[in-house]
Amino acid sequence: MPRARLKVLFLVESLAGGGAEKILSGLVRGLDRDRFDVTVCTVVDCGPYREEVGKHARYRSIVGGRGLLYRIRYALVYRFLPAAWIYKWGVAGDYDVEVAFTEGLPTRLLAAAPEGKSRKIAWVHVDLEARPWTQGLVFRSLEEEKKAYARFQTVVHVSQTVREAFERRFGPHAGSVVLHNPVDRDAVRSGAAAGDVPEKKHFRFISVGRLEEQKGFDRLVAALARLRERGWQAELVILGEGSRRRELEGQAAALGVADSVLMPGFLGNPYPWMASADVFVCSSRSEGMSTVVTEALALGVPVLAVECSGVREQLGMGRFGRIVENDEDALAAGMEDFLSGRESCGVWRERAALGGEAVVYERAVRKVEQVLEGMA
Repeated sequence: MPRARLKVLFLVESLAGGGAEKILSGLVRGLDRDRFDVTVCTVVDCGPYREEVGKHARYRSIVGGRGLLYRIRYALVYRFLPAAWIYKWGVAGDYDVEVAFTEGLPTRLLAAAPEGKSRKIAWVHVDLEARPWTQGLVFRSLEEEKKAYARFQTVVHVSQTVREAFERRFGPHAGSVVLHNPVDRDAVRSGAAAGDVPEKKHFRFISVGRLEEQKGFDRLVAALARLRERGWQAELVILGEGSRRRELEGQAAALGVADSVLMPGFLGNPYPWMASADVFVCSSRSEGMSTVVTEALALGVPVLAVECSGVREQLGMGRFGRIVENDEDALAAGMEDFLSGRESCGVWRERAALGGEAVVYERAVRKVEQVLEGMA
């Protein structure tokens, strides 16, 4: 008699265009459907990955609807109702495993669930020591957040440095494991061949992510302006959307580099742009494990990254990409090294390609399946 499929719930705040949401979209596509019956529940019904997730899993949302009904539900969830009530009203179901796939509210809601048959797994995608964004916004105190994580049987960290930061902040967790994000190398390469981009006018740097303070794109714009003052010609492509768009556009104009900063917005397929670049740059003030760094390696694009969580693991301690200190001066100096030829794009392209060969999607998904089954 065939074994019943494991019923798995992934709870995430939304399916917006962030790295964790993108990873979840790819993960549910790869899970073995003969062994897993997957539901994805969002707190808020929004984001570009909803359609893709819906192809491979059941999809539902706590806060859906439009107009007045939406505003009422949103206010109840984010301002008024206790977490246990929200869980009972909008999350609870007949699941064997319940996964809080992002920090913050999903973690708080699953931690408030009554003890039952389902195993609870929390996923940590960010360095909560360097970026303790949940404090005051979701949890009232560090102790409250620590108690929430203690209610999970397993805590998954996307890099070893994320795990170490978590343990410094909350103490050791008996169920801690490290799982690198599954990235589909073949899909990335196929995507790169599936579109055209404007021809380069100059040396092209590219970066990808939400237009938020964490990603450090303001430092990239400032570095580009500094390079122009030194006589270098280059263009900077930033793919993504977010609350800092106008601020970044204003900064580029004020520094006189608006003509060299391209911001096409969020793209479902950013890979033709990435493949066209001379150098991919990770300028983040903090990370957990940058998905786009791994994607750049998969494309064999030279990588320049500032020191932040996950980067050394991804770049083989500097074998597959150039790592510099996490500040604006080091970032600008690293960019100038590539422009001047002191760092060879050809050599770093070969090294990136070697790192890309280590990216095996199927192997990463199988490790996730083992965790879901309680075998790791």
